[in-house]
Amino acid sequence: MVERDAPTDQFLKVETRGIEPIPTAERKGSPRDVAWLWVAAFANFVSLITGGLLVTFGLGVSEAILAVAIGSVLAATLHGLLSVAGPRFGTTQVVAARQTFGLRGAYAGAFFTVFLAVGWFAVDCVIAAQALVQLAGLAGLPRSNLLNGLALLLVVALSVLVAVYGHQTIAVFEKYGAIMFVIFCAVLGVTLLPKIDWTLESTVTGADHLAAWVLGTSVIFALVASWFSFASDYSRYLPQRLPARSVAGWIGAGTAISMSLFGALGVLLASIDPRGGGNLLALISANAPVAIVVPFLIFIAVGEVWANYLDVYTAGLSGLALNLRVRRWTAALAFGLVGGVLAYIAMFISNFKDQYTNFLLITYLWVPPWAAVVLVDMFVIRRRAARPVTYNGRALLAWLIGLAAAIPFVDSSLWQSPLAVSVLHNTDISGYVGAIVGGLSYLLLGRR
Repeated sequence: MVERDAPTDQFLKVETRGIEPIPTAERKGSPRDVAWLWVAAFANFVSLITGGLLVTFGLGVSEAILAVAIGSVLAATLHGLLSVAGPRFGTTQVVAARQTFGLRGAYAGAFFTVFLAVGWFAVDCVIAAQALVQLAGLAGLPRSNLLNGLALLLVVALSVLVAVYGHQTIAVFEKYGAIMFVIFCAVLGVTLLPKIDWTLESTVTGADHLAAWVLGTSVIFALVASWFSFASDYSRYLPQRLPARSVAGWIGAGTAISMSLFGALGVLLASIDPRGGGNLLALISANAPVAIVVPFLIFIAVGEVWANYLDVYTAGLSGLALNLRVRRWTAALAFGLVGGVLAYIAMFISNFKDQYTNFLLITYLWVPPWAAVVLVDMFVIRRRAARPVTYNGRALLAWLIGLAAAIPFVDSSLWQSPLAVSVLHNTDISGYVGAIVGGLSYLLLGRR
């Protein structure tokens, strides 16, 4: 939807652009600026606990860090390439996908992106609120439903406020937030350095060992892949003349470095107590001085709020791509409120851990083949903007083929494939399979 007000994309001013292409005169910034935004997106507690999961799989420190690096680089490369759609088309990722799937064919990706963004918003709100509640407990306040509710309300309000302002305000907050998060995690790592078990070795052998390592790369890949359909939302203001290699290189590097460093820190922290089940919050609370625990809880809450800016902003833009006839900031506000309600349900009613796991599975199934089809279309089949058709049945078919091929390789609480359990030793490689099959399918179908 085109806004009626004069276009504005300035710090602490409400952005008035929606999903229409950004005019050349309003293009600005450099790929390095966008790279900082993605550094901040992965500089949070979720990256730490995801890295820590690899130790619970039975991996040793060195091989777990290697798995983090490989999963990060693989996914970040695709993320950087997807970001090229921003300066090339001047619009959001799901709208740029109309070039591939057609005007109406892209609705499915837009719908799933709304689901993804609102779901992640709810997850991040719960994590941030739990950190604030624990911080209040250290201050002597008794735990209660009222305290939980107030903490959640504060997180939702802070998250939605910045997202309502829009692109430039988010970019400024993310850049300086990234610097702050990196410095704090460096201090945390140095503080706990004497307790880290650098010599921790694998507790699994043979085929189970290889399966655990592949699963480790897959988990890291999945976390980065959850941002694929957000990519060009934050690069669309870049000048169109920028070389694709510069855009993909800087954004891919920022994503890979941030995920690798924070995931590796999660591995190192988990090595302090390998039998702790990956509960890094309890581990750090028990092993670090109060002077570190308090800012760490603040880091968790603030880091999740920083990630929420991107969730709410993209949810609003993707809602506009579904033909919601409202202003961008109104859509962001509305989806922020929906996410807040879901966070309340997750925090007070549902089993948060199980719901989070199932949510990740649904996300991980559709995104990689969708992204692979988009990339094949952008860089092999089409290479430049064209007038989208209503439906591109071949692209949609390739996406579905990739999705169907991924299902037999799923191993989660929602669906445990016999193939993944018996042959692959409980390794979920559905994301890899979906991306490869989806991309190859469109490479064959699209050329016709």
